[in-house]
Amino acid sequence: MYKVILVEDEIFARQGLRNLIDWNSCGYEVVEEADNGEEALGLIEQIKPELVITDIRMPVLDGLGLIQTVRDAGDAETKFMIISGYGDFQYAQKAIKFGVKDFILKPIDEQELSDSLSRLSAEIGKEKQKRSAGQEQKALTKLLRGEAAPEEVEEIARMVALPTDRHYGYLIAEMNDLVNPLKRDAEAKQLRAFRHAIIEEVAAWNPGIQPFHLHEHRVGVYSFPVCLDPAALPVGLRPPALEEMAARIGARLNVRFEQPIYLYAGDGVQPLAAINHCYLTAIETMQYKYAAPDLRTLTYGQMTKQPLRYIEFEAGIYANLLEQMEEGNREAMLEAVDSIFAEIQHRAFAPEAVHNVIARLVFGVIGSISAMQGDERELHSLEAVLQWRNYPVTLQGLQERFRHFIEESAEMAVRLRRNYVKGDIMKIKSYIERHYNEDISLKSIAARFFMNPVYLGQLFKKTFGVYFNDFLLQIRVDNAKRLLRQTELRVYEVARHVGFDNADYFVCKFEKVEGRTPTAYRNQISSK
Repeated sequence: MYKVILVEDEIFARQGLRNLIDWNSCGYEVVEEADNGEEALGLIEQIKPELVITDIRMPVLDGLGLIQTVRDAGDAETKFMIISGYGDFQYAQKAIKFGVKDFILKPIDEQELSDSLSRLSAEIGKEKQKRSAGQEQKALTKLLRGEAAPEEVEEIARMVALPTDRHYGYLIAEMNDLVNPLKRDAEAKQLRAFRHAIIEEVAAWNPGIQPFHLHEHRVGVYSFPVCLDPAALPVGLRPPALEEMAARIGARLNVRFEQPIYLYAGDGVQPLAAINHCYLTAIETMQYKYAAPDLRTLTYGQMTKQPLRYIEFEAGIYANLLEQMEEGNREAMLEAVDSIFAEIQHRAFAPEAVHNVIARLVFGVIGSISAMQGDERELHSLEAVLQWRNYPVTLQGLQERFRHFIEESAEMAVRLRRNYVKGDIMKIKSYIERHYNEDISLKSIAARFFMNPVYLGQLFKKTFGVYFNDFLLQIRVDNAKRLLRQTELRVYEVARHVGFDNADYFVCKFEKVEGRTPTAYRNQISSK
């Protein structure tokens, strides 16, 4: 039963409220009454009730003043409910500000109050359960890290229901290659199923011992002590070695789930007071994950025989991959990626070294995209490859993520280069239209824009559908026609104005395009 204090200056109103509700059925017990806010303050401090039901207008200290004083004192757990004959909006506003759970007007509707109390009872229960779990978590973490004093061990053992007279090992289980279980319903469902499966497996060997989620920053990682004393096992079961138990559990879990399940076993077994050694060595075993990606169950004794590497790749390896990406050489680019990941496995890179390699590659790609005036935020695969350490991922899963990222980046680089070239060719077109009457050529313009003349010619034809010389001639002829229509310039003068030094050559080219000479064109216009 949750404790309730009634605060009301009218004694008959208090008695009526006490008798109106079946408090027990709602989950409460009225333990005290007060006729003003000041008296209630002392009771709240002494009794620490879960709920205070108060009127607003009272002598000495009113209801809102009472709530504010309690909150200002740092008490955020005590719930308040206001029952008042005053429905002023300002009162309700202040009540919301102070976190009041309900504001009920007199005369009281019994069903309304009962429903409100029941809802609040459920909320209080959830909060207490959460706080209790949090306290257990902190206590167990303290024990596992070896921070608990000898006199604290038994108290923590009682809190987390672990007998002190038994020996324990430590296992860590993780579900790998989830993309974002916090946002994807299917993955969240898969993760819940995994957690239930872990509980089943642990219960089979350790009745009453629950797994503890100690890796809050990595969704899908569960760690738990396992009791290996014969007395703790069901009748007829022989206590296996920790490594054997890990292998059995891991094998069953990998059959049940499509996602890869990894298990890490710490070093041997210890009394509860020394379980931190088992825990810390299980954490250390996780560091060998990428050194032996073909194994799903890793044990401390097996893994620590090979040293981990914290080295970096040579700068040329990164440069080669970025060059292949920028040039759009897909096959060579993916071959470079596969080579990097093969080396990570072969040379037994520690996760921190893998992180450094991926970070250097990703930021190198981002630098290339930025240099080409691109926006890396448009890369849909960027978040997955930047946040990969937030969720357990296999080496193969990480390689697939990075391959997807580098392929998308290469496609963006091609688009950016195409747009860049397109921008240049439009600048060239505009330049020709402004300088058509000067001595220009494909070679001179290519030199001006730092391009190969042959490539420029091909790009011009591909972009505009005509060759450079034909485009230039058409502009010159169009402007010659305008001068022939609008001025009295002689033909040789018109030729010079549109970029021809030789009048006869101009007449020849004009007639080729228009099917008549400049003079015939002018005469036809004049006759009309």
